[in-house]
Amino acid sequence: MKNAPAYVKVYSRLKNEINKGTYPVGGFLPKECELEKIYQVSRTTVRNAVKMLVQEGLVEVRQGSGTRVLNHKAIQNYNKVTSVTESLMKKGYRVTTSDMMIDIISADKQLADELEIPEGTSVARIQRLQLADEEPVTLMENYIEYAKVPGIEAYENQFVALYQFLEEKFGLQIDETRDRISAKSATFMEAQVLKTEPKDALLVVHRVTYWQNRPVSIDHVRIIGSKYEVEISGKGRSK
Repeated sequence: MKNAPAYVKVYSRLKNEINKGTYPVGGFLPKECELEKIYQVSRTTVRNAVKMLVQEGLVEVRQGSGTRVLNHKAIQNYNKVTSVTESLMKKGYRVTTSDMMIDIISADKQLADELEIPEGTSVARIQRLQLADEEPVTLMENYIEYAKVPGIEAYENQFVALYQFLEEKFGLQIDETRDRISAKSATFMEAQVLKTEPKDALLVVHRVTYWQNRPVSIDHVRIIGSKYEVEISGKGRSK
């Protein structure tokens, strides 16, 4: 970034401000003349930076109104079986895995109960950091009975979308999920890994996935709150 053109640097800084919420969804960026003063650049540089934001779907230019910030968060529809990774991809992000570790552990009582296996059973643990457009967005931990995925440790750093990988390599399909969703403040260590600030909001998803009413995996996901939202539909009143 040090040797990048001026408009790329302005684009990067504006994108960062949008992601932080400095310029909220539905609001407008400062006028071109104001951005020139803020970043000490020419109007052409500002326009090229904004053009990059438009191409990425972060903003839209409205004649006579200004540059409006769009809803760029990945939205996960909880009425269908999908993953965080798939939701990010559908929103147009380029999703990659920065770091991954797969090891084999013994199931403690809680893990054994959730996976419906005997305590002490071998379980594959997959830990990874995922990036969206080269920026950290989510920390993931997945637990799967090892007998269902023998040799999975040989595939470390070789896949991005876990559900698709499980289906293609091991014939494990997922037709149901049960989620517990909560919010928390990022710890110092989480903030360091996700390159955010301590106490920034994280969305936490604890998921059990199923195939034909049998557990497949336990997923524990922490997502930067400013980059993600959940969509849930309801029908009929509960009495």
